[in-house]
Amino acid sequence: MNRILLFLGLLFSTSALADWHSGTIEMIAIGYDGKTISIAQKGATKTDCTCYSTWPNRYCLDRTRESFKDEYALLLSAKARNKSVAIHIDETTCKIKAIYEN
Repeated sequence: MNRILLFLGLLFSTSALADWHSGTIEMIAIGYDGKTISIAQKGATKTDCTCYSTWPNRYCLDRTRESFKDEYALLLSAKARNKSVAIHIDETTCKIKAIYEN
């Protein structure tokens, strides 16, 4: 019984760590560190992001992801065309885990 409860707890706790956010891209910026690419999305209400503390209300691309350049290109294209994107983020850090254009 304890193992089942532990499994269910882990299942629901990890699913709460990421969520989808949809809307147009308001801003794409390179951080003061010259490495961080942060994203401001219209309608985003998070204010506790830790991926780049200078801008706690923005999501960040994860440079360690194999698809980093593709994600950056998708965001630039969506911004230029004013298209909505859905962004899946880690709710703790606000690092982007997945993106698709709506």
